Amino acid sequence: MRIVLVGAGLAAQRCAETLRQLGHDGPIAMYGDELPYDRPPLSKAFLKGERPEVRFRPDAWYRDHDVDFRHQRVTRLDHLQYDKALIATGATPRTLAAFPHAFTLRTREDAIALDDALTTTRHLAIIGAGLIGQEVASAATARGIRTTLVDLDPNPFDALMGPGGGHHLRKLHEDNGVELRLGQGSGPLNADTILVAIGVAPAWTPDPAPNLFRAGDVTGSAHWEAAVVGGQNAARRMLGLQPKPEQPPLVWSDQYGVRIQRVGEITGVAPSDDLTYRRHGRLKAVVLMNRPEAVRQARRDLKEAA
Repeated sequence: MRIVLVGAGLAAQRCAETLRQLGHDGPIAMYGDELPYDRPPLSKAFLKGERPEVRFRPDAWYRDHDVDFRHQRVTRLDHLQYDKALIATGATPRTLAAFPHAFTLRTREDAIALDDALTTTRHLAIIGAGLIGQEVASAATARGIRTTLVDLDPNPFDALMGPGGGHHLRKLHEDNGVELRLGQGSGPLNADTILVAIGVAPAWTPDPAPNLFRAGDVTGSAHWEAAVVGGQNAARRMLGLQPKPEQPPLVWSDQYGVRIQRVGEITGVAPSDDLTYRRHGRLKAVVLMNRPEAVRQARRDLKEAA
């Protein structure tokens, strides 16, 4: 069985690894317009001027596991030969016509360009207070750069911290000197550098068809662990195996030296100030701050409450 992986991000990488781990010995071809690498360091270490190794595996791994990586963008499938294919083409940053020269942050090249710009920036304006905007604000303030974070949502931090819990994160930004403009348009910014971080749109994806599978950001789920699990389960389905049992999802972020981890789902939960969230009295999510050792227990508690 010939398998083609369209995209070379985290979901495709974990799919390839899982296929080989489960004994698939047929051809695997991976197509990507970038070399396979991990993205979280781009909004963290790269903006500190560091250049850590972000490749998932060295070139030798692809040779040793007979994964044929092809540095090529794919926008159609009719010229590829495959029995089953994974569509893991990722996503592209949304832009704003009002700021045609603003930076976006998605690729390694984007991170290097933004890092270079920050070396001479006195005032950075970030439009969009999602995870990328928050993490860039953290990195910029650590460099002594005046930073303004703008969002139309008056409570953007609730998206990570849960309804009612966003004030904990808001205080963290304010305590570190970030100017917050929430619930309003950008207005005059007067900034040296502008980053637009208003989310992403799924990249090219073909119409549904037999033997096509999807995983990663192209599905609309833009979190690291979701891409890992999606790629692994796509591999299992390709081989006719059941997906792994679902775990309570984990979303994480590093800001101002604080590791923030949310375990579970916050859709439809009741507002909370203590960062534990319930739906109809049942525990559905827990937010942890600088408590990575508590993630396993949180997952156990959520399973018991299900």
